[in-house]
Amino acid sequence: MIAPILPGAEKLVNLVPKVVDYILIDKMNYSYADKVYKENKLEYAKKEEFFTRMKDTLVLGLKKAGMGLKIEILF
Repeated sequence: MIAPILPGAEKLVNLVPKVVDYILIDKMNYSYADKVYKENKLEYAKKEEFFTRMKDTLVLGLKKAGMGLKIEILF
């Protein structure tokens, strides 16, 4: 599972296809994590456009990596 989607998650595209055959992708759904985002200056990564862009990047990269991965988006 790739969750929450955070900056840098796209680097996983080259790693996970070698060790898994099924991937779940989800965004941060926990309100108590707001403090973590704020402390790390990641407020932009809580926005819907960030999640959509990263989801598209991850799915495209994972499909290019091949290996017949099943990918499920949870949002």
